Parts: sequence; structure tokens; C-alpha cells
Amino acid sequence: MKLTANQIRYLLTVKRLDETKHVIKSVDIANELNISRASVHKMLKLLKKLNYIKQEHYGTLDITPSGSRVANEYLDKYNQVKKAVDPIVKIEEDYDLGICTLIEMA
Repeated sequence: MKLTANQIRYLLTVKRLDETKHVIKSVDIANELNISRASVHKMLKLLKKLNYIKQEHYGTLDITPSGSRVANEYLDKYNQVKKAVDPIVKIEEDYDLGICTLIEMA
């Protein structure tokens, strides 16, 4: 399944948090992306349905092996696009989402 830019952004954030934090909660994602917990809840529901994350009943979540594999594929694309775009684009608030949108369009 091809992910949207926002879905890519969330999955990459979960992957990054998984690598840096022992326990991930939805509030961590909300803080990282500067968005509401309600928005995070909605997206996590979709990522669970896709089997990219699993969430315990008490709120902590983990990325699944398939989620990690997909995230790594998108991270490779993200880094390629970022490398090409960095020299010509100024850093903006929605820079990451812009790169994810370019990946989605590819």
C-alpha cells in the first residue's frame, strides 16, 4: 500500500522515536509533530490497521517488523530527496511534510 505524505511523516516519526526512546506514547508523537493528540490517535488507528505499529492497552506503542521495513524504505527515499532539495530550499516549518509529499507523488 502506498502511503500519503502525512502517513509517511507519522511512520518516520514513530521509527525515529523507537530508536531514541525506550517507551513511546501518543503524546510523544503529538509533541514531536506539534499536533493534537486527537490527530495522533486517528493516525495511530490507521497504522495499527496496516500492522505497522502495535499499541498496548495502556498506551505505549511499538513499531512492528513490517512497519520498520516500510519506514526504512521511506527513510531511504526521504534522505535522497532531502539531499537533492537541501541546497535549493530554505528550511520552513512544513519542510518535512513537503519532502514526504514529494515521496508520495513519486
